[in-house]
Amino acid sequence: MHITTKLAAALMVATTIVLGLYGYWQLEQERLDLHRSAEDSLRLLGTAVEVAIENAVRDQQIADVQEVLESMDLKDPAVDAFVFDVSGEPTSPLGSPHSLALASALLAESMNTDRAVLRTETSGDVPIIVAAIPLRSDSGARIGTLALTRPLHELQQDLLATRRSIVASIVTLVGVLSLVSWLLIVLYVRRPLTRLAGAMDAVRSGDLTTRVSFTPGDEIGDVGAEFNAMVAKLAEARATLATETESRQALEAGLQRVDKLVTLGQLSAGLAHEIGSPLQVLNGRARALAARSDLASDVRRTVSILAEQSERIARIVDQLLHCTRRRPTRWDTLDLAAVARPIRDLLETEARRRGIRLGFVAQGAIPSILGDADKIQQVVLNLLKNALQVTASGGTVELRLTSAPRGGSPVSDAQLAVEDTGPGISAEAAERIFDPFFTTREASGGTGLGLAVVKSIVTEHFGSIEVHPGSHGGACFSVRFPPAPETLARGLVA
Repeated sequence: MHITTKLAAALMVATTIVLGLYGYWQLEQERLDLHRSAEDSLRLLGTAVEVAIENAVRDQQIADVQEVLESMDLKDPAVDAFVFDVSGEPTSPLGSPHSLALASALLAESMNTDRAVLRTETSGDVPIIVAAIPLRSDSGARIGTLALTRPLHELQQDLLATRRSIVASIVTLVGVLSLVSWLLIVLYVRRPLTRLAGAMDAVRSGDLTTRVSFTPGDEIGDVGAEFNAMVAKLAEARATLATETESRQALEAGLQRVDKLVTLGQLSAGLAHEIGSPLQVLNGRARALAARSDLASDVRRTVSILAEQSERIARIVDQLLHCTRRRPTRWDTLDLAAVARPIRDLLETEARRRGIRLGFVAQGAIPSILGDADKIQQVVLNLLKNALQVTASGGTVELRLTSAPRGGSPVSDAQLAVEDTGPGISAEAAERIFDPFFTTREASGGTGLGLAVVKSIVTEHFGSIEVHPGSHGGACFSVRFPPAPETLARGLVA
């Protein structure tokens, strides 16, 4: 059921109850007023004929009494009149037996009072007002009683007409109020809520440019304003997230390029070492043979080609060394947590995609270190990527930063540990894990240069790295960096 229907029905029921109670009260007041008017009319009629009846009874003029009663009956046929003597016997009955019985029943009560007595009898289908008026002599002695009865047919007819009028008025008023209330609810409640629901559906579909128009100053307007503010915040958060994602992608691409350059540099260095000397020997012998005149011309031409191509290979290796030669280290005082956290955030999306929980813990006061931020980030990147590649879905990789005390020294190192829940590393592999071109992931395309690069960077920063079994069955790589000189100085002073 729509809210407009519920509100309209509730208002209609409430209006019907209130107007019904008011109509009942008004009808009851009308009944009391009409009944009081009928009693007053009967009392006035009795008072009007009381003197004439008293005179006729005092003079024992029964014919005059009968004449007065008949005259009253002609003027108001609905009224029955009876005159009773002192003993309570009727002397001039003029009316129905039922009215006579009601008058006789009231006569006993009127004997005990000096005032007129009125009562409404409801024993029959139509209520009847019965009045008993004492008749007295000039001395004040009671000489009889005048009884009058009036059926309330007209009162019932008036009340019925009034009831019909009130019911018709209530029905009309309830219908009009219900219609007006429904229209107002549709205009000020249902229509704004429908617009708001449409805007919510648009936002759920990804359209954060949606806004709702509202009339300020009421509760619906406040809801609309809050909704627009919420959508604006969502749009701002999406823009911020997109910017951060682009930054992370750019950082990841840059780190991947650095990794490739480092790998290529080590490969070039290896090539220069391994084939440099043989190339020089080959080129020298080729030049010597080419200078001999006793050889056939085709042989000298072939030897010249060999010399030229060997020189070409040497130039290519030299160019590789020139392009990948490592730049000088930029030494800065670094907060290890501030350097490592962006790399963890960078790889969090990949970890979620693989179904791996990537944790980050920084415990205690970690000493500052001296180092190159880019190279330290390269260490963190290589260690985390290796851990993610060997960890199955549902596993955990954790990056921990702690302060590691030195044995027998008040100085503490900054320790970086990467622990995974992968298959672990055998003792034989652990001895060669940092050697160039040694890998335990040949089937998945490992080159064996990532950990070699890590080892060289850590060594360059006067640190140390080791691998040992993790607490959950995987492997744990621990890297220790010495504190920066100023941190070391603070520790010595303390």
